[in-house]
Amino acid sequence: MKRVILWVLVAATLICSTTVVTAQTAEPSQTLTKIAEVNECTVYKFNYPSVNAAGEETVLSSALFAWTPAERQEDDGIESLHIYSHITITADKERPTTTEGTSNDQLLLEVLPGRKYSSGEANYVSRCIVIAPDYEGYGATKDQPHPYLSQRVTAQQVIDAVRYGLGLYKKEAEESTTLLPLKSDWRSFSIGYSQGGAVSLAVHREIEEQGLADELHFQGSICGDGPYDLVATMRYYIEDDGTSYGVETSHRKGKATLPVVLPLILKGLCETHPAMKPYGIESYLSQELLDTGVLKWIDDKTYTTNDISKLWYDQLQNGIDDGDRHYTPEQMADLFDSPSSDKVWGKIDKMFTPEIYEYMSDASHFDAVPEEPANAAEALHRALVDNSVITDWEPQHRIQFFHSKADVIVPYGNYLSFRDAHLLDEDSMYRVDDTFSASDHFIAGATFLMTLLAAKSYGSCFNWICEGNTPTGIDEMADVRDQMADVWYDLSGRRLSAKPAQKGIYIRDGTKVVIK
Repeated sequence: MKRVILWVLVAATLICSTTVVTAQTAEPSQTLTKIAEVNECTVYKFNYPSVNAAGEETVLSSALFAWTPAERQEDDGIESLHIYSHITITADKERPTTTEGTSNDQLLLEVLPGRKYSSGEANYVSRCIVIAPDYEGYGATKDQPHPYLSQRVTAQQVIDAVRYGLGLYKKEAEESTTLLPLKSDWRSFSIGYSQGGAVSLAVHREIEEQGLADELHFQGSICGDGPYDLVATMRYYIEDDGTSYGVETSHRKGKATLPVVLPLILKGLCETHPAMKPYGIESYLSQELLDTGVLKWIDDKTYTTNDISKLWYDQLQNGIDDGDRHYTPEQMADLFDSPSSDKVWGKIDKMFTPEIYEYMSDASHFDAVPEEPANAAEALHRALVDNSVITDWEPQHRIQFFHSKADVIVPYGNYLSFRDAHLLDEDSMYRVDDTFSASDHFIAGATFLMTLLAAKSYGSCFNWICEGNTPTGIDEMADVRDQMADVWYDLSGRRLSAKPAQKGIYIRDGTKVVIK
């Protein structure tokens, strides 16, 4: 799950001078370290204490982007904190704190602070600081595995970065002529796309569950094309024939159009989820896929997802002849096919072991979640559910979703799963824009992020989020339960005029009811 390289549109507007700094140490920072200055933005990095996926104390790294106007006015101040969760990366040089050139996240976030919106737009969109953690496995912990899509672990680490980084910023702003103070009514928002979309929603959940909304002045989230439901994502890869959600795409049954997603997910879950730890990665991924060397590529942290796709494409064209690994191009064609040069699609039935593919292909297995998994397949099912962010919580702050119906990497069904779990809150606590892009994941991601920079439309999204919050983040409402006791809805959330006469599943008093 990755962004497209369309940042040339932004790069043309930037003049960047980067100061090279020494490597991070494994100690929490006492001050912010400047790594770049771009126009009215100063980029810092800091190390912060947290807990890793094994439950051990660790020190992670994060970037902080601050609005630092050249001509400071007396009433200037920081009006918001944007908690930014980054997209999928596989190379350490892509992290937000990189000093190896400029990462795409840096390119984006260097422009956001101080961005000039049209008159009347909310200034807290742009007069801001942005905290963007590297995630465990990158930056200060690049020699450790990244717990990919381990949502609670990553969300907690992001929150730890925000609280620690905010403390450093406030302290230095008191003593600095460069850093602006936070205004008394500053606000925070959780923002992300793709992996970052799911992490930003998980951060939203953790802030509410831990009672941190007041401390962080939290308003809500903007989430783009995130894998909120990992079961729905896997099932889409297996079942979709290119006609889901009322649009036509190039996707076909049994294909992964970004095949590195599967080993990333399985590797992350095997290393972090207690039900999967007893089983090795060999229980999930085929020997043919493992023999390509993909796990080593992921561990190396030097290859981008595009690089990995090219490596697979080369194997598809030339086969593998390395030590005890020997595959002809014809044998590699059992694992991959190629829609275009340097690009491969994975065949799900050959990427998974036969046992895992058989389990994932049978829809009846997903009627219930195994409480105590008895085998590797049930352990995977349990882990996929536990690392989804759609159920077992009720949002108290508004969420603006963006999701392209044409996304074949993180399908639209992820949003629908969230909607189906929160039918009564649609348009009041959350809403979706599913027309912002008619393109696949990469182009949709560029549109999502470029719109955040270049268009005033996101100002209305921030305003809508803020309008839904009282100072505590919870709206005061009259008790109307007696009046609503016999109100019925269909599964799309449409209110019915009376009790339904036809058989089916409906919503009554917040509970699903089956009429037979």
